[in-house]
Amino acid sequence: CIEMYADPESRGGILEPTGTVEVMFRLKDQVKMMHRLDPVLQQLDKDSKANAADVVEREKSLSSTYLQVAHKFADLHDHAGRMKAK
Repeated sequence: CIEMYADPESRGGILEPTGTVEVMFRLKDQVKMMHRLDPVLQQLDKDSKANAADVVEREKSLSSTYLQVAHKFADLHDHAGRMKAK
């Protein structure tokens, strides 16, 4: 019988959250999610040819927020409590 102990604040440490995000949540996936969730982008998509510059501008402004959320999400999945649940 093997017993294992872990500090509640410990991490699995397989990949850093930034590495996980780079591999699992690429830019094209982020853009797809932005268009699915953001009401402003959904409005701009109704006439995407006329609003192409506005769409690119909105994607740029949202990209840092989506990246921060993705990093936090990946970080939360690397803690002992979450790994035990798996």
